[in-house]
Amino acid sequence: MLGSLLTLPAGGLPKFIWLSAVFSAFNTIQCLVAPLGMTRKIYSQKPEQVTPLTSHVFAAWTALSAVLRYQCAFNMGNELIYDITFWSYVIASAHFTSEIVAFKTIKMPGAAISTFCVAITSILWMIHDRDVYIH
Repeated sequence: MLGSLLTLPAGGLPKFIWLSAVFSAFNTIQCLVAPLGMTRKIYSQKPEQVTPLTSHVFAAWTALSAVLRYQCAFNMGNELIYDITFWSYVIASAHFTSEIVAFKTIKMPGAAISTFCVAITSILWMIHDRDVYIH
């Protein structure tokens, strides 16, 4: 894994996105192995709505996000991968925002704060550094 970090493109953004991929992979495994654990903590306002099935669906989405983020971290100059990864963060932040504001399943601050912060940080950083990587 350390060797992978040494071959990432220059700059902090690829490393941040790679780390986000690692945490997404960990979250995927957690959702499959203990589907009611962390997922119910995230959706703590209505934990009864979290089922093994919803956690498994969340795992599939998170696995896809992990693959996108990993590919983006190593291919920062690929506009298509960069844009798809960017939009995956937008979708994630929109999901968590809607769960906080509209559906009231997530309490803030709470277990979802780190995921929300990663999404917002990634969106802003990817907008700011787009011209650095996409030519």
